[in-house]
Amino acid sequence: MADPLTASPETLLARLKPGETPIFRQTKCAILNLRKRGDSLSAKELARIVLADPLATLRVIYQANNRNRRSLGGEIATVEHAIMMQGVGPFLGAAASLPVLEEGLGAKSKSVEASLYRLLRIAQHAAWQARDFAVLTADTRAEEVEVAALLYYVPDLLFWIQAREIAQSLARKRRMMAYEDAEQAVLGMPLARLRLDLMSLWTVPEITRDLLNPEFAERPRQNILGACLGIAHRGRHGWWQEPLAELYVRLAGVVGVPLEQVVTTVHINAVKVARYGRWIPSTPAAAWLPMQPGVWPPEPEDEDEESSAASASAGMAQAPSVVAEAAAAGAHEHCLLPDTGVFRETLRNIETHLDGSFTLNQMSAQILRGLHTGLGLSRLLFAMATPDGKRIKTRFSLGIPAGDPLRHFEFELGGKDLFGQLMGKAQGVWMKADNRAKLWPMVDPKLQGMIGEADFFAMSLFSGARPIGMIYADRGHGGCGLDAHTYTDFKMFCLQAARGLGRLKPSPDRRLIPTQLPMSPENPRENLVLLVLPR
Repeated sequence: MADPLTASPETLLARLKPGETPIFRQTKCAILNLRKRGDSLSAKELARIVLADPLATLRVIYQANNRNRRSLGGEIATVEHAIMMQGVGPFLGAAASLPVLEEGLGAKSKSVEASLYRLLRIAQHAAWQARDFAVLTADTRAEEVEVAALLYYVPDLLFWIQAREIAQSLARKRRMMAYEDAEQAVLGMPLARLRLDLMSLWTVPEITRDLLNPEFAERPRQNILGACLGIAHRGRHGWWQEPLAELYVRLAGVVGVPLEQVVTTVHINAVKVARYGRWIPSTPAAAWLPMQPGVWPPEPEDEDEESSAASASAGMAQAPSVVAEAAAAGAHEHCLLPDTGVFRETLRNIETHLDGSFTLNQMSAQILRGLHTGLGLSRLLFAMATPDGKRIKTRFSLGIPAGDPLRHFEFELGGKDLFGQLMGKAQGVWMKADNRAKLWPMVDPKLQGMIGEADFFAMSLFSGARPIGMIYADRGHGGCGLDAHTYTDFKMFCLQAARGLGRLKPSPDRRLIPTQLPMSPENPRENLVLLVLPR
């Protein structure tokens, strides 16, 4: 049930209405330090300072559009344009009287200040990523996307300043349930809807409101904005999360650059914005780039409430992993080591052939090579939909001996078992000791017999809404376990593989023949036969 204070949208908006909203101290100081330059100062230089602060950005956009509305002028969507319309001199003159956020907080809760700084870090990160990727698409109005990224966080910032009990309630609920459910419970409506109403109240231009409107999320600019908001939100909790790989693929598709370039650009941007905001007393996402996968600690204000849960999670993480005993038949005596060079090469090869120049056999050879040699996954299956569209059946395999029942892997498309449910959308699963008791009973008994006790990865592949098939991978029944790093790379690679499989060269000859991977005298591991099975 919604909080009584937020029972109606009107009541809530009245608490967040335009007024003397403060800006961060650093923003005011940076502006005042430039006053001595006088006429030599440009609107662009001032805009870069303002665009480091979502609250200052909101004030400037609001005041500019209020003035323009009175003079019947057009809407102003960028900070640089807003400062130009006001004039650099008048803007600098007004800066001296701007209220400072930190002074308004006074001796009040340090956790409130910490929450505001943490939101500022995330907003800066999202805006930096959004502007850069908009520029990569040759968007001549990239600042509009940057402004939208900053204003996305305005409701949460205003809650902490003007409706603190709502901010605290939201923070508690978000730790306990999905964000959408938390917002409905506290606000009585989705925050996305409130955000649009709030932007309208603050006379934010329609073009900016459209960028923030979930109804237009599939448009290119909105797609970039949404992905960059997601990267900034998730990056603060480490860079090994599975959803980040999906966001990278999404950006690669919109921007039209290789997946590796997207990942590199994201990481470089994270470092740049961290240095730019070094004055903020909150850890930037870039600080976690060198870290390995592992259990993530709770955020500072969550320590008291989550200390017991964190301890339990740490205990689970430190417990020794359960490794199945080696099977007598077909057990692998050594563990394949991942080859990052091959992994990157196959990603590039798939990206290069998104023009439809690869046949199914050629694309599949690249995919299995990347997973086997690149990621060190010893047993692989690529199962595809049968012609009647009723079943998913093994089409290609690698590393599975003749006579192994796993080569006859198949299941009903749309079935209720684990693999059938995976085919509902593009998603993956990692069967391991922690979840085996829950997930293993969902696997068809016939497939249980084929797979045995091995931990495994599996992911469904889609081209748009069309199911292509599924990739299954494991490291056999020996002591070669799977890990979180490999699972993240596996999912990212499968998403790229699905892009490649969705853009194949039409084949006039539907007959399938055994295909051999390219011979490599330098690396005998790559001299492997790709078995192509008939449908």
